[in-house]
Amino acid sequence: MKNVLYLLLCVLMLSCQQSNFDLSTLSLPADTSMIRKYQLEKELEVKECVIYQSKQPDLLQLYGQSFTGTMDPKNDAGFGFSNYVALFLTPENNKMGAYALHTETKDKTEQLNKLVNEKMGKTDYHYRSKEFTHQAWHKDGSYYFLTTNSSVVNAGQKTITGDWTVISEQSPVFLEWFTSGAGFSYYGEYLKEKKKPEHQGKNYSYKDFIEEEKQKGSFMGSTYFEDYVQ
Repeated sequence: MKNVLYLLLCVLMLSCQQSNFDLSTLSLPADTSMIRKYQLEKELEVKECVIYQSKQPDLLQLYGQSFTGTMDPKNDAGFGFSNYVALFLTPENNKMGAYALHTETKDKTEQLNKLVNEKMGKTDYHYRSKEFTHQAWHKDGSYYFLTTNSSVVNAGQKTITGDWTVISEQSPVFLEWFTSGAGFSYYGEYLKEKKKPEHQGKNYSYKDFIEEEKQKGSFMGSTYFEDYVQ
């Protein structure tokens, strides 16, 4: 009887120790309690933000699915070959304004791509080239960005990497920084245009934006318009 009670106690203790945390339930901007709970250390600190990174399995959960993984289990000291989460804090208010889930392994990137598109539905913005895809959504006070890159070779293996980035619209510094270059620079131009008085109160979509740019003969170029998935 004592052995049975002991086993039951062990099961209860393990269940209490398990994390119920899921990135999809994180409401931004968020406080720093999660960082304290998981004893995360700073990876980078600049004027605009403080970045924390972690490979802890408890933190690599999205919509109930695990995204733990690595390309090189024998050389897994850093973040270079592994899936991880990054948390972005604004020093002024000490709030988490954004987070990013990075997948380095092909299987988890494919899982991430499928899961996000199932959960988020029709994208607001979808750019696709031979090696990259960039998608964006705006829902419930946050901007959601998904990128995949099939040009990467890590630990001698070709892979597909992914980045799922969520930014609160209350964090304009992060949003402007993220959409100022690479695959989301045109989306950043759209966000600037969307703020103009003539578009206020209207359902002004990215598709509307590129149609206007086409008519203007925009410097943005026809190649980008052709690669935009409508």
